[in-house]
Amino acid sequence: MSPFAIDDRGNIVRYLELFRASKTDAPLVFIHGLGCASSSDYPSVVNSTSYAKRRSLLVDLIGSGFSDKPIDGKYDSSDQAAVLLKLLSGESFSKVNLFGHSAGAFIALHLARQLPDQTGTLILCEPGLTDYGVAMLEEIASISEQQFVENGFAQLLAQLKSSGGNEAWLGPFSVASPYAIYRWARSALEDNARPWLADLAALKATKAVILSDTASSERIAQFEQAGCTVVLVANAEHMIAYENPDGLAAAISKLLD
Repeated sequence: MSPFAIDDRGNIVRYLELFRASKTDAPLVFIHGLGCASSSDYPSVVNSTSYAKRRSLLVDLIGSGFSDKPIDGKYDSSDQAAVLLKLLSGESFSKVNLFGHSAGAFIALHLARQLPDQTGTLILCEPGLTDYGVAMLEEIASISEQQFVENGFAQLLAQLKSSGGNEAWLGPFSVASPYAIYRWARSALEDNARPWLADLAALKATKAVILSDTASSERIAQFEQAGCTVVLVANAEHMIAYENPDGLAAAISKLLD
């Protein structure tokens, strides 16, 4: 993985870079959701025969995956976007495409607003929090950070394991920083409560949303009204990268082509 120092203390964000044909290629930057990691979520997507093999950056956000996990790290969506802005500026990308899943969509949207001239296409996958996600994050935020770090994180992992169906997600979740999970959870709840669809509508970049084909017509319409092309993926729910990686690969390729 490629390392990038984000501060003068040597904290490192790490990412996989794939399919670079030249230094001038505009990369697609993958931004994962809460408790996930791009190094875990997206290899099966970008290695699918349905993927267009565009230059791709699979970034593990600070506090997640293989990236560093400072105890005093800033893990709000805006802070995570600021780290990615440093990375993209430091690597001198003149043009980028952005992909954000779930709560990572808020980070992608923050970043696109800060890079109005550099963002080519913004793709949001199952953006925002589901009812299940809201309930889980509210449960996290209902106790103090110290309580979550000392006991709540382990209890949440045990709960996810016992409920079943979370095996793929449990891998990156279990190695994430509990401080990052807690602080990002509170931030994601705030992001979800804001009128973020209005921010999306105001964005001038090419915009697209990928949803499960179980999405309601009302949900599809709200993204179309925000100026987004909507692509549906079959045989998947919220965690499309795990449930139908080939379908997600095809959807991304269609949107970028």
